[in-house]
Amino acid sequence: MVVFLPGFWERPAASREGVSVEYEEYCREGVSRALASGHRTFLIGADALGKKSGWMLASDHIALFGTGALAGPNDDRVGPRFPNLRGLYLIPGQGHSAGVVMGVPRIALATGAELSGFPCDALVPESALDMAIVAGHGGARVVFALRCRTTELPAVKDFSFLNRIVREIEGGEE
Repeated sequence: MVVFLPGFWERPAASREGVSVEYEEYCREGVSRALASGHRTFLIGADALGKKSGWMLASDHIALFGTGALAGPNDDRVGPRFPNLRGLYLIPGQGHSAGVVMGVPRIALATGAELSGFPCDALVPESALDMAIVAGHGGARVVFALRCRTTELPAVKDFSFLNRIVREIEGGEE
């Protein structure tokens, strides 16, 4: 499993021996390098504006803005021109909050108006959503963990959720 987290987040650790938790640069190119190395399970984290404060896992996404990760010439070595992204998102374990996310160009400028104007549960940085799409293009599965704030409440500061997710992924990874 390869983990991609914003630089200021706490890092989870592998919970049992023999399980490789690698960290890669937080960008689309980092995802491409991990795919080229044969990795097919990713944990990608991002800050988000949500309907509820706390941790949420993406179950699907809406991409309306920008050109997107799949624009431009296709690299057939990575995957097909128009990949089927059904089943891209993993929801390990049980009882986790999950929902549909929508990518926005700048999360710092996102407001409750965008959140209430679209059928989604959280707004995420387009750059983080692009990383998940690139992973899906290469045939990978993604746990997209979102640290949500609301328009009234700040994001949680407790990162123990990530350790729990890593343990759950490890238990289910082949």
